Amino acid sequence: MKSIKKASKNETELIMQIKNGEEEALIDLCYLYKPLINKVKSMYHVRYYDSQDWDQDALIICHDSAKKFDLKKGKFSSYYKTRLTNHAKSLVRYDNAYRRQALKQSISLETARKNNLSPMKKDSTSIPEVPLSENIAILTAHLSNLEINALLVELGLKNQDEILRRLNISKLTLSRAHSRLAQKMRKTLLS
Repeated sequence: MKSIKKASKNETELIMQIKNGEEEALIDLCYLYKPLINKVKSMYHVRYYDSQDWDQDALIICHDSAKKFDLKKGKFSSYYKTRLTNHAKSLVRYDNAYRRQALKQSISLETARKNNLSPMKKDSTSIPEVPLSENIAILTAHLSNLEINALLVELGLKNQDEILRRLNISKLTLSRAHSRLAQKMRKTLLS
């Protein structure tokens, strides 16, 4: 029971120090809430956000929360948790809205075929023409020529028979290249 009151007193002192402009107290206050910060990090996934980004946002929100928090009203822990969680939700909403932009601009293959569009039958396609995220750029940098061709076949940008004939390889060789490609994709894109 004493440790809870001591932590609470310590929290109040740290908040007062932050309100008085003693910024070094912010690190100590954030340390008290490290489990909460880690929980929020694990609950919400935002593309291109790493652990340092989350820690920086948590620090900024903690500072702002401490400055605005009224010690006479409620608990700081609840206030900080709400603000941090709301921030995470806003990031996820923004990220999802960005992802939906591509969906709004896309059309189905059936519609493309009806309108005599043949996006899957380009004469030549080089990987840099395709918009790449950082992870896909890393992936393609580590692919062999055979694996790149297997990717183009899988995406429907190249004809399998044409690739087999041009590279003078068997279906088994292309199939193995496809398997290596799948492994590299999982390793690069899902880790």
